[in-house]
Amino acid sequence: MLWPILSQIHCVSGTTMSEQRVIVIGGGVVGVACAYELARAGEPVVLIERSEIAGEASGGNAGQMAIGHPPIPRPGLALQALKWMFDSQSPLKISPKAGLSMIPWLWRFWRACDAKQVERSMRTLSEMGRQTKPLFDEWASREGIDCDFRDDGILDVYRSTLGAGHGRTYVELMRSFGFEVEWMAGAEVESREPALRPGVVGAVMNNESMSLDPASFVKGLAGAATRCGANRCEHTPVKCLVVRDGAVVGVELCDGEVIQAKRVVLAAGVWSSELARAVGARIPMQGGKGYHRDIVQDEPRLTTSCVLAERFIAATPMGGRLRLAGTLEFTGVNHVIRQKRLEALTIGASEYMTGVEDKPVISEWCGLRPCAADGLPIIGWAPRVEGLCVATGHAMLGMTLGPITGKLVRQLVTGEKPSVDLTPMRVDRF
Repeated sequence: MLWPILSQIHCVSGTTMSEQRVIVIGGGVVGVACAYELARAGEPVVLIERSEIAGEASGGNAGQMAIGHPPIPRPGLALQALKWMFDSQSPLKISPKAGLSMIPWLWRFWRACDAKQVERSMRTLSEMGRQTKPLFDEWASREGIDCDFRDDGILDVYRSTLGAGHGRTYVELMRSFGFEVEWMAGAEVESREPALRPGVVGAVMNNESMSLDPASFVKGLAGAATRCGANRCEHTPVKCLVVRDGAVVGVELCDGEVIQAKRVVLAAGVWSSELARAVGARIPMQGGKGYHRDIVQDEPRLTTSCVLAERFIAATPMGGRLRLAGTLEFTGVNHVIRQKRLEALTIGASEYMTGVEDKPVISEWCGLRPCAADGLPIIGWAPRVEGLCVATGHAMLGMTLGPITGKLVRQLVTGEKPSVDLTPMRVDRF
């Protein structure tokens, strides 16, 4: 769907308007945040989405804004991943076929599973997290976005002594970066959340994190961007970027139409790599497939969004339903749902929670997260292609870092100094 009709976009009088236009490719949380910030700044914006707004990972994710969350690569995970490779219900799955093509990416991932690298990445992610929360609060309040927002933190729940040890280390790491986290003993956790089974060893309470209905938030923000003047094009796949004399001058749609622009923001998630590669910009990412299963929630209801830590499953209350989300599956760019992966969500959650196993299923879903090997987003100007701004690679932190990414892209496009040092996230770092 075009909003307004594409012919109206092209019928701007003269060529000055089209030459000043900014095109944002991608209708997920990152692309929509970029369009919103640019439109509020007075930039003429066209937001183009290949399917529908929030139709991919931004609509089906866990709905957790995990402020200060560490990157995916971390010490010990590379070895653990090898053990998980042939377990169909493990939190991380890499198919042998996909693994061959992933060797360069896996090599970089392995190198990023280093304590010093994680500390460097945390400096960047922490600063982004500190700036993203007030932005979200400002946007949601200003625009009146109804998204079942909960500002009561996120619990990382542990059922094993070994897991609890990791949890206490996590508390120390988060506190060292200035975040409000606390360790809660098992009895205190069970008293707070009766939906949890007895036997919880403890939990980390991240007081600065939040939860919401992600699809409602992204769609609400897209509506706000439209009210600010952005034109919205859904179900409009982009065939290629149009480059002339080393500078991007627009995009060509799959139906052959060309939309001119002075800048293009590439925020198309895992599909960003192919579009960039065609114009000589290299953005190495892998699509990490995630799943969710929404079930009916009965009493006792879970009231606080949780991460069931040893199983790497997020459990998020959303209205009258409970969303179980998780897994990271590298099996190529596809939307094939593997039923065992969905079953793993229910089985894993039932180890921590009561009343999960036999509840009616409301929806099942899978989507692709754009994962850079070092666990950091890719944000900045593309090398060798003037006017192409890249904003992708957020992996499992797209919802968390979407607002600050939108602000950073707006600052780049309007010539302001970015409020976060973008050097660690530069496009050519690989």
